[in-house]
Parts: sequence; C-alpha cells; structure tokens
Amino acid sequence: MTPPLQFGRFLANHRFRTSEGEFFLSSSPAATPLTEARKAPFAEARERDGQFAAIRATISGDVMLGCSIVEALPPIASSVFARLVDANKGIRNRVLELAREVRDELVGEPAPVPVKDVLLEIKPSGPQPLCVLDIGHHPKAPGACGTLNGKKVCEFAFNQELADMIQARVKNARIIIIHRETGDDEGRRGLPAKTNALNPNFVISLHANAADKKAHGSEVLYFHTSTEGKIFAAILQRHFLSRLGLSDRKIKPKTSSDRGGDQLAMTKAVIVLGEPFFIDNDAEFAAVAAKKDELAAAYADAIDEYAATLSQPPPSAVTTKLVASHVAPATTFDFETANLTKEQFLSRNRASLDGLIAAVNAKLAAKYAASHIPLTREEVWVITYCEAGLRNGKVDPDHEHSEGERGLLPLPERIRDWNGPDAPAWNKPMPIARNLEHFYLYLGHLKNKDLTGAPRRLYRGLFMLDKIAGNPVRQAKVLAGVVHGYFYSGNYSPKVIPYDYLVSGFQRDVPLAKLMKDTTYVHAGKPLMEGRQQNIETALGLV
Repeated sequence: MTPPLQFGRFLANHRFRTSEGEFFLSSSPAATPLTEARKAPFAEARERDGQFAAIRATISGDVMLGCSIVEALPPIASSVFARLVDANKGIRNRVLELAREVRDELVGEPAPVPVKDVLLEIKPSGPQPLCVLDIGHHPKAPGACGTLNGKKVCEFAFNQELADMIQARVKNARIIIIHRETGDDEGRRGLPAKTNALNPNFVISLHANAADKKAHGSEVLYFHTSTEGKIFAAILQRHFLSRLGLSDRKIKPKTSSDRGGDQLAMTKAVIVLGEPFFIDNDAEFAAVAAKKDELAAAYADAIDEYAATLSQPPPSAVTTKLVASHVAPATTFDFETANLTKEQFLSRNRASLDGLIAAVNAKLAAKYAASHIPLTREEVWVITYCEAGLRNGKVDPDHEHSEGERGLLPLPERIRDWNGPDAPAWNKPMPIARNLEHFYLYLGHLKNKDLTGAPRRLYRGLFMLDKIAGNPVRQAKVLAGVVHGYFYSGNYSPKVIPYDYLVSGFQRDVPLAKLMKDTTYVHAGKPLMEGRQQNIETALGLV
C-alpha cells in the first residue's frame, strides 16, 4: 500500500513538522518497531532543514515510517513561506492544511507502482568512534563470584567471554578490549592511564554486582558531573531492562570517593560501569547466564545507539568560512578549531581572541560613549570555557546546543534585539568568527544596557558595585552568573532574586556551589553547580 501524503517542514535532527504535530523521520518500513525505526533516520532530510515538502510516510506514534519525498520547495521559496506560516499559529496550521489539500487535488492518488523497499543505511561521516571495553578486575583478582551449575564463577571470567561476544555484535564503533595490568592496587590505579592512552570516544567497564545473595536487578554507574555519562548510562540501562527483564535499580551517579568512582573520575572519555545483574544471587546468575547472548546484545545495542550520536555529518562548510567582521568592518578574525580541546582552543587563538575583544570594546565605546564598561579577557575566557559546544571532547564550531542554538557558543534567540539586524540567525550554521563576535558583543551589551532602571540597574549596575568594579576576576564570575540566570527571577521558586545575598557572595569570593546552595535557585545543591564552579576556576587559571 502506498503511504499517505504528508505536508510540512523539515527541521533539524530528522524532524518534520505538520499541522498534526512534529515527527521523527525514519527510513524503516511501516511495520518496524519504533525503537528500531529511530535508529534509521531518513537520510534525505539531513540537508533540508527549513524546507517545506510533500512526503509520503506512515505515521506511528511520533515517528513517520517509510519516508520518501514527493516534492520539496526550493530554499528561497521555503524561507518566504516560513515567514508566512510562522507569523501566527492559527495561520500556520490552516496554511499547512490547505497546502496539503491542494497538493492532493493536483496530484491525485496515483496508481500504485511496484517499488522495492530499500532500507537506507546511515554511515558515519568519518572513522567510527572508538569504544574501550574494560573487563573489570583481573585474573588474579577476579572480583565478585557466584555459583553456576555447581561451579564457582567470578566476574572476570564471565565478562572476558562476554566482551568477545559484544565485540562481534557491534556495528557502529571500533572496539578495543582491555583489563588491568596487575591484580593489585597498582593495577587498579593504573587502569585510567591505560585507557586514556588509547584516546577512546567512550568506555564501558564490564562488571557484575554482589551484595547479600538476595539483592537483584540491573544498574549502571556514571560519574556524577558527567552529562554525557548520564546519557550513556540511561541508554545502557534501557537495553539491560529490555533484554534481561530484571528489576530496575536505576542509573546511579558516583563521586571519586565512591567504590569504582576513581576510575569514573580519572578516565577522560565518557565512561559508564555496567552492573547488569547480581552474580552472588544464584537464581539471578543462572537466569542471566542462560541469556548471555541477550546480555551481549544489550551492551552492543547500547554501544551502537550511543556511537550513532557521535557519527553525525561533519561541520557545515559555512562554519569554516573567513568573513568580514561585523564589529570591525574591513577586518577578518581567523580561528583554529580542528581537533582542539577547550584549553587548546583558548591557548592557540589567544591573539585572535584579544583582537576580537578589542574590536567589541570599540563597538561598545561607540554606542555607550565614555561610560561604557569594557569586556575583559577574563570574562571571555570564563564564558567561552563554560559554554563552548563539544564533540567527542573537542570544540565543535557547528555544535547544536540544548535549545537548538547553532555554533561554538549559543547565541540567544533574540540576538538581533541585542546586536541589531546584521546578527546571524541563532539556529543556523555560521562562520565561527561570526558566532564569536556576536556572542561577545552580546556579553558587552549585557554589561552595559540598563534593563530595569534605578536603583539596581541590572545588569549594568552589577559591574559598577564596590569590590566588583575594576576587578576582572569577580566581574567574570558575575557575568557568568548573569548568563546562567542567577539574576533571573524565574529560576527561583518564589520568583524573587536574592539580589543582596548574591552580590555579597560575589564581593567576598564565596565559592559558587556554596553560594547558591542556600538559595532556591533551580539547580542549587546539584552536581551541576560544582561543575560550573570548576569550569570557572579552570578558565581563570588559563588566562
């Protein structure tokens, strides 16, 4: 049967918006389970972000299956059409409905044509990501043990065989299997360095749980400050539960002082520690041993799913273009980004960043005259270090941030309200120099615009306060606080900013996590605050 006609607009990440809602586009046939369909995105959507089109697809839940493009509007026509339909929600829905009706009337229902259904395979754009499988423990220190068919079996032996089974199943990543060099504490302490030397994209440490011979269920451990670790842990736990059917002990954040936490803390790549079952629970051990192929499949599926998120197309060519500056006409700023960490990016581009800061300050002086408060190197280093988008631990000039912002740094959606009509679209690819100059100019406006008037004059007034004015380190911390919403009432449960408390803390150099812990800020007391504090301190150490 020919899939029904759908009309709508392509969005980023293989999404398609119609009058009925927003859907994920899959190349999988109509009968494919949704969990599998999500692994096969419709490849032709990749380069059509923003275009309107008529496509044929079968809707199942929030997924469109068996997608094929019937007709697509050219980019310019799509842009004009977008302005029309985005003007009003009611207009948008009615226009989309009318367009679909007109398309149906013009095309009609064509006679079915035999078509061979071809499942598109999405291949990584470069070398496959590298996953290290660490067989927990060592032959001479084999970990927890249980009884299987009357014989003693320990973690290391069980997982050594399992690692080979996993490797044979993985399709989207390269696999290297390792374990500790020795069975003593020296071998345990040396494992992170051995792993780091391989420069993997992500790591799984294979384990089995043990407690009181009665505990049961699956869990995955991750380092408490690792956002990607938490994401990967959730993926692995989902596959454990699906394949093994054991009770859900959840994913668990660990600190460096927890058991196994030193490996999680000292491994540079994204790492999780799998505890799919309790080896000292004889009944659970027997059940899992009988489904060892399923356990291997759970690990392999999780690896393939996470690896697919690391195998997206390379940055758009537009992000590498050298363009004339908006803040300093007839000037260009060139930045090196290839395969650089945040620290390396700031170090190698110091001269270009200093030149851009000077140009931004000249622009601010022209607008705010002698009263302008200049942007400082400390502020640029701190905000860049905190906000830079990463891909496999390296700076990504075409990063897509959490709200859809594109570029190394996330320009706000209303960037043109701040910087003027020549500011780039916040959610489209752009040259890195364009991204940086407008983000830094935005920071300069945050420091200089009087948004609320007397007596506190946010945000300008913050940088004029005693013990903050003229102190570039404290100004950098305050500006980071503005960017992260510490002075926005909506981030506090009573909708009231503890202004005097915050200012006093910044004036006295109270550590960020401690300062925010006693407030009702939305992230107060969470590991995120420790991470932000560490990022700020690290960035200031690089200046």
